[in-house]
Amino acid sequence: MITTETINRIVGFTGNGLPVVSLYIRVPTDLSSRRAMVHSQVDSRLHEIRPTAEDHALGHDAMMSIRGDIDRIGEAVEEQRWSPGAVALFSCSGRGFFEQVQLPRGVRDRVIVDDTPWVRSMLAVLDEYHRCCVAVVHRNSARTWELYLDEMREAGTLRLSGDPGRNDHKADELIKRHFRQVVTMLEELSRTDGLELLAIGGPRPELPRFLDFLPSDLRGLVAGTFTVDEATFTVGDVKQQASAIVGRYERSEEERLVAETVETAAAAGLAAVGLPPCLWAGSVAAVGHLMVQDGAIIPGVICDHDRWLALAGQTCPLCERPVRRVPDIIDELIEVVIDEGGSIKHVSADTVLKEHLVAASLRFPLPPQPEG
Repeated sequence: MITTETINRIVGFTGNGLPVVSLYIRVPTDLSSRRAMVHSQVDSRLHEIRPTAEDHALGHDAMMSIRGDIDRIGEAVEEQRWSPGAVALFSCSGRGFFEQVQLPRGVRDRVIVDDTPWVRSMLAVLDEYHRCCVAVVHRNSARTWELYLDEMREAGTLRLSGDPGRNDHKADELIKRHFRQVVTMLEELSRTDGLELLAIGGPRPELPRFLDFLPSDLRGLVAGTFTVDEATFTVGDVKQQASAIVGRYERSEEERLVAETVETAAAAGLAAVGLPPCLWAGSVAAVGHLMVQDGAIIPGVICDHDRWLALAGQTCPLCERPVRRVPDIIDELIEVVIDEGGSIKHVSADTVLKEHLVAASLRFPLPPQPEG
């Protein structure tokens, strides 16, 4: 699982004078050709930085570190067990630093050598998905898991402490204390693991009672609840029900975001709907948040000098250089937005985005488009 600790470790790392190599590689879906294609892609990108490993102006330590990075990345490729999507590799061998993160969506292949890891592509993909804390609470026990990117790992367990004997009042007080301890555990998980949602399960009679113990900040994170049988439930059952809750929440969020953006655009606010205005917004780095209909592919053109994006054209109106035809201008727009620090949301819910394909919230009003 991609943990918060891993992400924080990558984001917070610095080479302290030594370069950090960041490599992003798409992982194709075709299993028969996947290994060969990944090898070819990695070799091509590493070829770009091999001259840097021989650049004496960087100093001996930096050169040796980059050479070690190239070797370490090569070893990771040989060991690869990556799923379709993409993988991000970060290496600074001179500092003993190496991390790899499997991404659920494809990103642009690239290699960057800098003082710190280049994390924009990674964060843009991961920010589309919610970390969910799943809790199954009974009157005498509780188990919690973290659910993220369809993986679930156990996070904590509690048992009711104390024996009430035959004293009903004492039993009730022990249950209340137990529920408060569970709340404390959930608050700690929320603080340390960056959890954004809660899915809470339990026996039908006890679930409403426990929910009453949640403070307002945790109550606001509850995406849904589910019932489980204390004696027969399995972790697989819990994951299935929690995943369904997260799926419903994300579809509802997508519907809300699209509706708000369309409404803002209709009121001439800071929003754009449809490809032509969104491509122009991307060209001038005005996109703060881009929503894309999942699976949409449209050809277009791009200027490699000014990063002007359009559906058609022969020359860039900004610099008059010839433009390059691309099979998917939406993919180019996504990469431009990521490079400018914007965020991305792929929308699979049934919204008007099926007609418009893209919509964006803007950082500033769009300037007039150049003629031609």
